[in-house]
Amino acid sequence: MQELLRAPRAALTFSLTSVIGVLLFAFAIAVLMMPPSQIIGERPPEMTCLQVAFTPARMSEVVLGFEPPIRQAIADLLVPGDMALAWGYGLVLFGLTALLAMRLPGKWFRVGAIVMWAPLLASSLDCIEDVFLYSVVQRLVVDAGAEIPLMISVLAGVAATLKYICLSVITPAYGFSATVKGLQQDRSIPALILYVLVVYVMASMVLQPVREIPPCFF
Repeated sequence: MQELLRAPRAALTFSLTSVIGVLLFAFAIAVLMMPPSQIIGERPPEMTCLQVAFTPARMSEVVLGFEPPIRQAIADLLVPGDMALAWGYGLVLFGLTALLAMRLPGKWFRVGAIVMWAPLLASSLDCIEDVFLYSVVQRLVVDAGAEIPLMISVLAGVAATLKYICLSVITPAYGFSATVKGLQQDRSIPALILYVLVVYVMASMVLQPVREIPPCFF
């Protein structure tokens, strides 16, 4: 892992990775997710609650809370839209975390060489979650009284929980603390631009679940 950060053109490689992630993220939102999003409207909290429902009854309650045309739109949003979105943010965070770790010494470098993979793990877990949620929503599209297997609801909830741990706890914890360390080491213009990008992107990854998950349980 550390060898990857020490490669001759590592900075260029990780910069391009982040750019590709931004383009994929934008494509997912503007092209793949736009049609179903226009049908669903602005209802992100309910979508988040579906991810962490954990039980068949709660999943059915969330999905059936939408009108029938919206249920199909949710399925269309999940696959392939949300799956593409997952790899978009994963590549962005992977690249930024790697670029940050490259600038730091000792244990900060070594820890960063491991943490930089957390966003890609989150992307993988997000896709697994999407597959389970897609199967649930499709069942309820066909039959509103369909039985949802307990295993599917549990696995979807576990995948979502682990995703948020990687995305909203582990990666930002390193990103914020490493940025503070970086400010002590390097205050060049390129470094400052990187720090701003890291803080902005990672803060957004923390704020979204902080705003939307608690109302699902209280």
